Amino acid sequence: MDYKALSDFPRDAVDRLLNVIHLFRDIRATSEWQYDVLLKRSRLVSLNPGEALLHSGDVDQWVYFLVRGELQVHVDDAAASSGERPLAEIRPGEVFGDLSMLLAEPRSATIVGAPVSQEIQVLAVDCTLFGDLEDFSLLQLPTKLVFYRNMVHSLRWKLEVYRSKYPMHELANSHRRLKLYTGPKNCKEELVALADQARDLARILLDWNAEFGSGQLAAEESDMSDFLESILS
Repeated sequence: MDYKALSDFPRDAVDRLLNVIHLFRDIRATSEWQYDVLLKRSRLVSLNPGEALLHSGDVDQWVYFLVRGELQVHVDDAAASSGERPLAEIRPGEVFGDLSMLLAEPRSATIVGAPVSQEIQVLAVDCTLFGDLEDFSLLQLPTKLVFYRNMVHSLRWKLEVYRSKYPMHELANSHRRLKLYTGPKNCKEELVALADQARDLARILLDWNAEFGSGQLAAEESDMSDFLESILS
């Protein structure tokens, strides 16, 4: 695995690379200075197929964006090394590692480079600056609002994917029952509400992941495939 600071690359190349990531694009549109602050807290990681980027049980405050290649999500290191079917696959543009950061808990999964992926590059962002909602010394309120809006959007999208695949599951509508913020916009009150909502969504997503990790959802999917095959044959 190879880690490089973004300052090691030409600035125009970095800007092109990060322009496809909503968080960086939105923050840059808000403030070039805030964008620069975040660049200094970020690094580019290159890894080989089958190599682990994150391990279940790790504790840190980094959030990741896949830039190139493909990653696989496994329950733990043993599952990753045994060749078991991954819980999920991560493709370019997707954010991951956010659950651990939002909930301040150890990582619940192991992330490895997909065996068939030739080139894997990941953007790693140190998100300790976003954790303290009272501290605006380096990252200002508009920047933190952008961050948590992006987190909420990403988590809701992931939960909608689960819902569309398993619409009858008891967790299917859990995220839709969460109360949305309807107060004043662009203020600290909204920031706190977004952070709370992101944590609530993260807990629901962890519940989904636990269901999938138990094999229950995979079994349901297999049963449904067998059923469809039987009625179509």
